[in-house]
Amino acid sequence: MRKLEYGKLFKFTRGVVRLAVPRYQAASLPESEEPIVYVAHHQNMKGPVTVLAWLTQPVRTWVFSVFLDQKECFNHYMDYTFTQRFGWPRALAKLVVWPLSFFITDLMKSGKAIPVYRKSKKVMHTMKLSVEALQNGENILIFPDVDYQSDSEEVGEIYEGFLFVEKYYHRKTGKHVAFVPLYADSHTQTIRAGEIIRFKEEASFVEQRAEVAEQIQAELNRLADLSAASQQAAGTPFN
Repeated sequence: MRKLEYGKLFKFTRGVVRLAVPRYQAASLPESEEPIVYVAHHQNMKGPVTVLAWLTQPVRTWVFSVFLDQKECFNHYMDYTFTQRFGWPRALAKLVVWPLSFFITDLMKSGKAIPVYRKSKKVMHTMKLSVEALQNGENILIFPDVDYQSDSEEVGEIYEGFLFVEKYYHRKTGKHVAFVPLYADSHTQTIRAGEIIRFKEEASFVEQRAEVAEQIQAELNRLADLSAASQQAAGTPFN
C-alpha cells in the first residue's frame, strides 16, 4: 500500500489557510488496518475548509466534477456561484472567475480529489477511482449533505449514493468499508471522530443501505450534540 502524498500547490494553500482559520485538533481518530471512508458535515464550506486544513491523515476528497475541469469550473462560477448565489454583475464576476477557475482546478488536482458526476453515467468512474484508492490504502473524505449551504450544526438529509462504494469495494475485495463520521466542533476546536460503521455480512447491500445511511446521519448528529453540550458546559460569561 502506498502513502498518499498531496501536491505542492495543495500543501502551500493548506499552509496559508491554516494561518487564516482557527487551529483544530484531530481528536482520537480511529485505528484501522483497512482504509477509511470519512463522512463529514458540509455546513456551508466550514466542514471542508476545517477538515482539509487540520485533518492529520491525508484523504482523497470527493469533489463536484466541474471543479476539476477549468472550462466547466469557469461556467459554473459564472452561471451560478458568483452571479446567482453572490449576485455579482457578470462583467465583474468574469474578472475574478477567469483566474480563479485555473487556480481551483489545479488545487483540486494537487489535493488528489476524486471527481463526482451528478446525474451522469460517469458516476461509475467515481466508484472505480474510489475503490482503487481504497485498495491502495488511501482514505477517502465525503460530504454527503443534501443542503450543503446550510449553516446549521445539525446534519439534515444526506445523499445515500456514496454508499455504493461499499458495494463495489466488497465485490472487489470481499471486505466491508469502514465508514467513520467526522464533525468539526467549533466550540472545542476539535475534529471529532465517531464510531466506525460497517455493512453486515448477513444482509444484502440493498437491504442495509437506508439503515446505514441513517446510522451515519445519527452519529454525525450525536457528535453535533456533543459540540452543543461542550458549549453549554463552558457557559457564556458575558451574558
